[in-house]
Amino acid sequence: MSPMVRRPPGIELALLGFLQHGPQHGYQIHLLLADSSGLGTIWHLKQSQLYALLVRLEKDGLIRGELENQESARPPRRVYHLTRAGQTAYHNWLRSPVGVPRLVRQEFMAKYFFVLRENEDLARKLVNLQMVVCQAWLKKMLADQVADQPFHQALQLYRQGQITATLKWLESL
Repeated sequence: MSPMVRRPPGIELALLGFLQHGPQHGYQIHLLLADSSGLGTIWHLKQSQLYALLVRLEKDGLIRGELENQESARPPRRVYHLTRAGQTAYHNWLRSPVGVPRLVRQEFMAKYFFVLRENEDLARKLVNLQMVVCQAWLKKMLADQVADQPFHQALQLYRQGQITATLKWLESL
């Protein structure tokens, strides 16, 4: 039996953005994430999925959870704080373009959501970096065109169209 390989964190690093300006408990993060005026339009997580991601981020040392007592007979709740490692990981994630076209819709938009809150110059830099990456994708795709079957030709045209549309959209930002 092969050992389970864990993929590196991706869009879940966006959860760190909710802790940027102070500690939050899981339900607060869930409400922020579900907000239809923000990331709720692109990313849907059940509470159980969110808590599993928070456990993973805590295990990775990116956040630290502490139990906090509540009023009356309510049980204590876990409040999450961003660690230094989490701060570094978040800032690195936020400032780097996404590496594959299929991540633009969700991960790039999450980055753009948070970066706009921080600094418009930083947002422009992220958009420009993503445009450079998209241009490289398109250049590579055009150089690698060897499809000889109608299906593969159609697929290449579709992917080229997606990247071209993404570039046009990024230019509009």
